[in-house]
Amino acid sequence: MIKLKKLNKDSPITTGIMGILYAVPAVLILAILVTSCTSENLAFDVIESPVLATFEETIDSEEGILTMSATFYELDKSGILDKNIGIDSTLISGMTVEVFINENTLVGEITTDSEGKAVFAKSFSELEGASRLEWVGTYSDTPFRIYRNF
Repeated sequence: MIKLKKLNKDSPITTGIMGILYAVPAVLILAILVTSCTSENLAFDVIESPVLATFEETIDSEEGILTMSATFYELDKSGILDKNIGIDSTLISGMTVEVFINENTLVGEITTDSEGKAVFAKSFSELEGASRLEWVGTYSDTPFRIYRNF
């Protein structure tokens, strides 16, 4: 029969074995975290919208018509770090916006007026049961898509 020698918990061998047992999981976790972030390419590019839109909607339930108006602003963030200036907004006039439902069905094309407002009106039958509108356009060579539920 083989007798195993009982190790003293303060012995150098026990301390070394315990150190290895604690170090191995720590190294593995660190390796996983470091190697999981090596890709420079994202699955898709996400950029901030070049415009801000505020919406107002009215629903005429008797005639079954949805009217939604959007006011578009360009945000000037150059003074964001100065509490006396902050973010400034400027109305965008003359911008063409396409309105989609179901991501690929075009239901309207409108242009913002001098007050930055674009008004969209359609009957619910023309909206084919959709529950949101997608406002799509390009401003300063940057495309945007803004979703709005109704």
